[in-house]
Amino acid sequence: MVSLKDISSYIEQTANIIGGVLKLDVLIVDDKLRILGDSDLEAVSQDKCIRKDSILSKVMDIEELVILNKKLEHDGCKVCKNNNNCPVTMIIGIPLYFEKRTIGSIGVIANNYQDKEKILKNKENYLQFINRMIELIINKLVREKELKNISLFSKRMEVVLDSIDQFFILISNDGRILNSNSGFRKIFKNKLPQNINEIFDKELVEKILIEKEEVKYKEISINEKYDLLLSSKPVMLDEKNQGAVLNFRSIEDISKEMDELYSPDMYVQFDDLVGESNEIKNLKEKIKQISGSTSTVLIHGETGTGKEVVARLIHNTSNRKNKPFVAINCSAIPEELMESELFGYEEGAFSGARKGGKIGKFQLADGGTIFLDEIGEMALHLQSKLLRVIQEKCVTKIGGLESNDIDVRIISATNKKLEELVREGRFREDLYYRLKVIPLKIPPLRERKGDVELLLNHFLKSYSNRMKKKIDGFSSDALEILLKHPWHGNVRELKNIIEFSVNMTNTNIITINNLPNDLLHTNQLKKSELNIDSNIKALITEALKTYGNTTIGKEKAANALGISRATLYRKMKEYNIK
Repeated sequence: MVSLKDISSYIEQTANIIGGVLKLDVLIVDDKLRILGDSDLEAVSQDKCIRKDSILSKVMDIEELVILNKKLEHDGCKVCKNNNNCPVTMIIGIPLYFEKRTIGSIGVIANNYQDKEKILKNKENYLQFINRMIELIINKLVREKELKNISLFSKRMEVVLDSIDQFFILISNDGRILNSNSGFRKIFKNKLPQNINEIFDKELVEKILIEKEEVKYKEISINEKYDLLLSSKPVMLDEKNQGAVLNFRSIEDISKEMDELYSPDMYVQFDDLVGESNEIKNLKEKIKQISGSTSTVLIHGETGTGKEVVARLIHNTSNRKNKPFVAINCSAIPEELMESELFGYEEGAFSGARKGGKIGKFQLADGGTIFLDEIGEMALHLQSKLLRVIQEKCVTKIGGLESNDIDVRIISATNKKLEELVREGRFREDLYYRLKVIPLKIPPLRERKGDVELLLNHFLKSYSNRMKKKIDGFSSDALEILLKHPWHGNVRELKNIIEFSVNMTNTNIITINNLPNDLLHTNQLKKSELNIDSNIKALITEALKTYGNTTIGKEKAANALGISRATLYRKMKEYNIK
């Protein structure tokens, strides 16, 4: 809120101008009774105030113009100690209004009978002049408010920009840095550049300033230690280019955000690897032993045994735990897209390549860990590129000329016997030995029977809390079925069954009626598996015949079957459909 105090210098000048023109004493006070302007003084004391019972205070109370001809007409004058010695013969008091409220008053004072006669004779002219000066005061207040609003908006924008993890700068048409946020300033500390010519190469500067192109996700390095993605956009005002806004994002931060976005509940600790069997105890000891290493790890285990849990546990107990963990499923991504996912590509590398190119998963994992699940599904030509990355510790994007050094620990996993794939010529032998420097085997659940009941109770507690139900345990017949179940889907199957059962119960115990029907008829299900498999294979084959074997055809086939394209590729590999 703006007040007369904010323009006190202007008020003092105005009082002197009015007093000089009228040849009368002029007093201007604010709504806190402070004297801001006094034509009788060269400078006004900052703490000088009028009395609460003064005429100018009354003017503000009644919000009307007051003309005091006789001192005895005002109660404040009657009780004033200086009444007998006061030279004042007349006062005109005028209230000051701003935004529908009284913010002060102006007093024009006659100190002798000649001044009083002069006021009475020229009252209308004097009032017109004073009102004109009041208009100037109000206009000054309006401008002051606008400046305050602009300043407040600017400060708010600074707070907003400084709170963002990205780095921002605003540049002029010639590349001068006009403004920046605190994140950007921290990069350079005390040596803040004045122009983007000091930061970027000539080609990039020309693209931003001369060609005035929008830049998206351009990889740059600043001070040889900040790997960033740059985006810029021209600033257009009145249809004229006025420079550009540039923002930078840390590649490491992007990787961490992706990890948190796609797997927010995967911060794994040793307690999350539930089990007291010797197999699990030995596995935990091995993880502790290798946590400080950078050697590659190959995890073998059936589907659902928790290979990614083990991979994350290795990462979270290592000195890389504060760096990115990037997971990629080699069986879920079509072969033609896998190379660009792993290694990235440059802008214009192929038809349909995204403007600005793309960062590969290996670069995103720099300094941290990359987890390659279902490594046995990787195509042979990609295996050779992966081997080169491991040996040379650098990656080259598709369409790129320069390689980027990386520091990444590779953890891979498979549910297949890679030795057999090597013998069949479907997996490179040299890559196999590179990946299995430290082999880890996760035992299937059927080989760790003593852990089944622990896992049942662990997930029962977890899902009960999540669904806000109080469930104490299992009935004896339900527990017997669960303990005898072969658990071909391992921990994942057990977890899903408990989640289902907790949803189905309305009591404080899981009974046989709360278990899934297929769990109760496992043997019957097994007999029908062959028929189901043959039906799925026939449906996929027929869809591919109808829509074709091209990428577009496969996408149409997937849509027709009601599954994702990634699932279609996985099923094609599973059923050996060429």
